[in-house]
Amino acid sequence: MPDATPTAVADLTADDVARLRLVSQRLVAHPSLEVPADPAAAVAHLLAVQAQDLPAAHVAVASRTPVRDAAAVRAALDDGRLVRTWPMRGTLHLLTAADAGWVTRLLGPRAVQAAAKRMRDAGLDEAAFERALAVARELLAAGPASREELGRAWTAAGFEPGTSTTYRLLNHLATCGELVLGPLRGTDQLVVLADAWLPDGARREDEPEEALLADLAARYLAGHGPASVADLVRWTHQTAGAAGRAVAAVHAAGRLVAVTCEGRTLLGGPELADLVGDLDAVRDATRGVLLTAAFDELVLGYADRTATLAREDEALVVPGGNGMFKPVVVVDGRAAGTWARAGSRRDRLVVTPFGAPLPPAVGAACQEAFAALPAALPGR
Repeated sequence: MPDATPTAVADLTADDVARLRLVSQRLVAHPSLEVPADPAAAVAHLLAVQAQDLPAAHVAVASRTPVRDAAAVRAALDDGRLVRTWPMRGTLHLLTAADAGWVTRLLGPRAVQAAAKRMRDAGLDEAAFERALAVARELLAAGPASREELGRAWTAAGFEPGTSTTYRLLNHLATCGELVLGPLRGTDQLVVLADAWLPDGARREDEPEEALLADLAARYLAGHGPASVADLVRWTHQTAGAAGRAVAAVHAAGRLVAVTCEGRTLLGGPELADLVGDLDAVRDATRGVLLTAAFDELVLGYADRTATLAREDEALVVPGGNGMFKPVVVVDGRAAGTWARAGSRRDRLVVTPFGAPLPPAVGAACQEAFAALPAALPGR
């Protein structure tokens, strides 16, 4: 049986891995790589961007584009190039309209299965979801509607009133691929019918799931590499066996490059070989200070985050392990603290270092990075 992964092209330090991830994720420009031209291209490169905090997701995506304009992210949602939905892990993500259908088709069933008991405990079964979908289709046939408007329609149809019911119904129907969140009305993101909003063939129904999972694995590793199979398992919430078979298929297609780091095999797309061959340029590109958004894929996109974030500091980024990821200060490729907006206009930077105070030069660089950050959504 052929090897599931290629022979490693280099043995890297954890510092090298951290810096390569910055470049791979397009948070840092590299002379040999094309910068995503717009928000849709930035999201497509990562395949999916964690987005339960929509303003933070605007900043995360805009930070990966040349213009760094959060308004351009909103425009991509308004015109349908980007959508927001629950494709995996029961968590909201931004995806391109071209990817949302098939990724949800592939990964949604395990998320639905994981939530099944909670839904039953809330009195929601398949018959209830079918009834809720019929109500949603009737309302949304006239165009996008807010969650509140959809909730009122469900209440009028006999569902228990309240935001919890609305969330559960919306979450389930979106994870099943029936609904997505699309354009914004003020700061309210509207619900739309997936069939009406996504392009024809978006679910790629004519392709077997094995081929889709191989495509997903290749896309994840190209956008997040160097990353391990365990990272892929955690990100997709698929089984280790399914992920391993997908990686083997990617290798067979010649779309995989391997490296080692501290005894572990890490994988990336074809561009990783060129980057590893010119690590000095990678180190030069990743010197200095970077402020990442809350829930940024740089930290959240891996099972093992220790290349970027020391294990002893993880609790300072995710206090109490509650799933709420704070924005991170990255210095020379490594997480050095968290940051927050302060003041009545949220225009003042507050940095909380993990240990000793940051040197004055680093503090000044933090201020420069803060001034260059894409603005958050109006009113948030």
